[in-house]
Amino acid sequence: MAKITMELIKELREKTQVGMMDCKKALQEADGDIDKAIELLRKKGAAVAQKRAGNETNNGHIESCLSPDNKKGVLLKVSCETDFSANTEDMKNFSQEICKHILNKETKDIESLLNESLFENEKITVQQRLEELISRIAESIKTEKFVYLKTNENGLINSYIHPGANLGVIIELIADKTIDEKNKNRVKELAHDICMQIAVTNPLSIRPEELDKSLLRKEQEVIREQLISSGKPENMIDKIMQGKLKKYYEEVCLENQRFIKDDKKTISQIINEVSKETDLNIKIKQFARFTVGK
Repeated sequence: MAKITMELIKELREKTQVGMMDCKKALQEADGDIDKAIELLRKKGAAVAQKRAGNETNNGHIESCLSPDNKKGVLLKVSCETDFSANTEDMKNFSQEICKHILNKETKDIESLLNESLFENEKITVQQRLEELISRIAESIKTEKFVYLKTNENGLINSYIHPGANLGVIIELIADKTIDEKNKNRVKELAHDICMQIAVTNPLSIRPEELDKSLLRKEQEVIREQLISSGKPENMIDKIMQGKLKKYYEEVCLENQRFIKDDKKTISQIINEVSKETDLNIKIKQFARFTVGK
């Protein structure tokens, strides 16, 4: 049997990030062959993953990454069983690695992601890296969902991760012309502020006309029933409803909301102010908001 040296164990640990004792056992079983030991550890990870696959994953880590020019961005949610595991360096490092991978590979969906070879290590797939993590942490862990955004020279992407990494937002702003270096920082600041707004208020749409029609009808029905039951005259109900809907839009439509940093202004007004400052016609194109839990 080959001698299992500390140097060999350290080498395997550096390649797999698995604990020292697990590395030693794998090397002993593989008779000192590092490649075989890696395969054994991967199989162990797959076995643990299968065993714990049905466990609830109500904790996790939200991660984001952006390209240096703010033209591409990723928001990723990785779920696990416990809050303790969500806050480990292993979980943070895995989330950062996969986020960077998605950004560089321009991955489109979870199924494709799991089957891809890692951007910085073509010898291992994302699924295998995930199984290694599951083997170390011994919990059910899932790369649950992600959003990948890519814009053009007239657009800019920014993100915000709330302290604790249990909530994150990514946004794409677009303008009527190129966002040059002179204006980039101001538009980035605006995008970051709006991300924080979304994190706090959880809007249902950007603008009233984009609200889900069935949701809006339901809200109108509720308002009408409340007005009728309170004895309002029939000929006044439609007028009062318009005022009630305006208030509703201020709660659930991003551009209509009061800015959390200055409640005397709406998000739409803040965007218009920055548009005038930068000589750009800035609009919110899309956003995504992820939170930990179901």
